[in-house]
Amino acid sequence: MDFLRTELSRRNFLTASARGMAGMAVGVHAMHTHVAAIFRGTHGSAAPDSLIPDPLPPDQLRALALVAMDAARGAGAEFADIRIGTQRRVLVYADWYGGSSVAISTGYGVRAWVGGTWCFQYGNVFTADAVAATARSAVAAAQRSAKINVELDAHRRARLTLAGSPFNTDWASVPVVTGAWSIPVAIDPFTVPIDDYQRVLNSLSDVTTPPGVYRSAHALGWNLQWRAETRVFASTAGSLVTQDTLCGGLSTQGLGSLPPDGSPSVFMQIPNSNERCAGFESALRPELPAQLRELHDRVERWRELPFRPFGDVGRFPVVFDGCTMAGAFGNTVSVALDGDRVSGLEADAAGGTFLSPAGDILNAQTPTFSPLVSARVGRRMPSPMAVQWDDDGVVPDDYTVIDRGRVVDYHTTRETAPMLAGWYQRRGRPVRSHGSCVATTPASVPCGTGGHLTLQPGSSSRSIDDLTRDITHGFLIINGGAGGSPGLSEGYVGRRMDTTMVEIQRGRPVARTAVQLRFRTQKLLTKDLLALGDDTTMGTTSVQAWKGIPWQATTQYVTAPAALAKEVEVY
Repeated sequence: MDFLRTELSRRNFLTASARGMAGMAVGVHAMHTHVAAIFRGTHGSAAPDSLIPDPLPPDQLRALALVAMDAARGAGAEFADIRIGTQRRVLVYADWYGGSSVAISTGYGVRAWVGGTWCFQYGNVFTADAVAATARSAVAAAQRSAKINVELDAHRRARLTLAGSPFNTDWASVPVVTGAWSIPVAIDPFTVPIDDYQRVLNSLSDVTTPPGVYRSAHALGWNLQWRAETRVFASTAGSLVTQDTLCGGLSTQGLGSLPPDGSPSVFMQIPNSNERCAGFESALRPELPAQLRELHDRVERWRELPFRPFGDVGRFPVVFDGCTMAGAFGNTVSVALDGDRVSGLEADAAGGTFLSPAGDILNAQTPTFSPLVSARVGRRMPSPMAVQWDDDGVVPDDYTVIDRGRVVDYHTTRETAPMLAGWYQRRGRPVRSHGSCVATTPASVPCGTGGHLTLQPGSSSRSIDDLTRDITHGFLIINGGAGGSPGLSEGYVGRRMDTTMVEIQRGRPVARTAVQLRFRTQKLLTKDLLALGDDTTMGTTSVQAWKGIPWQATTQYVTAPAALAKEVEVY
């Protein structure tokens, strides 16, 4: 693939649309990718690593990173950094369902800071001349953009002031970091023969559908997949770190059953089947068979309920299971806490947030949410977002964003942390990033996102049955698909293939149904929030938010308990 470069400046407003078009490929075509399809009877005894080129050694990645930083420094950068690395991916479906493959991608991206403006360049040719040229090009682009932005300072000041953020071109300081870190792995999935992938998948399928025994519930779309990456971060300040991460495991649409009356299928997810930072051993967890048998029995029970379309509209009490609540909370509140949105940096892209201006929200006399709501964020093992250093070279910390209903912090990077300087200083805390900077691939533009957010469970012992017991007429939503409005002040929950919706009358399930739900975020989490479930009701889901110029997807994970809402709009 040809050497690809594009010029990007986050603060160059005059060329924003040109940057958007030029950068559409960042993180996609910027990574050079080699894909090998896996076919039955051809690759069964082969391990994934044997089907793709060898990844570049870490020593070579570090050497190229240092070449790039020397070139950026020599070209006049006040500061520059690079992310360079390789990603490997393997995906194997059960029973050779189709689409199984293994791939390797390589690439790098350089940021350069000059005169209050940073620019970004990316490439995928791994030679000293190529990475040095990319670094010099990033510096030259920043120098050109800085001259333009001198004329735009007045506009930028007015724009950021309107967003409720102080005008600032300085980033939070960060210590120089060096070293290496890797995810502890017992069995490397890229060394396991493809036949063994199939044996594991077939054995798990046999748990729910034994040979010769009719069962109405079947596993759908089961596969084993992993993503491994070696990434080097270096900066002109002297940082040089290497991280080896591995994330994946059993992935599935769950167990599904088609009722005999032809009504919509019943689908339920396997508990805790989200990807995790672990090797092939995560697919061999001894508790999996028992979880699958229990899940099968639950699907069978829900299947026996008649399906009854719900034709009424109005406001009804609703119980969200943990996964649904995680999606609803993540797609509204967690995304709204993004420092890029709050600071106004996303005003021309993803948009704003109802949790701004930050000063007004943080210093509000009345809590923004119910006292039942407390949330913390972290990037520790075994979360899929676990890292030792973020893509700013910052060691992530655990932090509270909501404390008994009060917003007390935001997801920040080195670029956005200074907007909270006054708040931090009044509390005797240093002005530092929380380690929320993420580049989806080494060749992607770094941006802010949340880590793994956990909405704390209720203090009392409450199961989902307990939450539904006092409902006269309402609904239970299991694994509902959630989303948020552009300003995140509203959200919705709808039915997708793996969603089960149950009508509740006098505390008992009476029918499966299909409804659309809509809510105002603050109302749902203040006046309408009656109770949260205990830790046995916790569910985890991934939340994807599109942002930036160029437009790119960021992913964060949210874990939440089940919740009982007094009234939610049904339409």
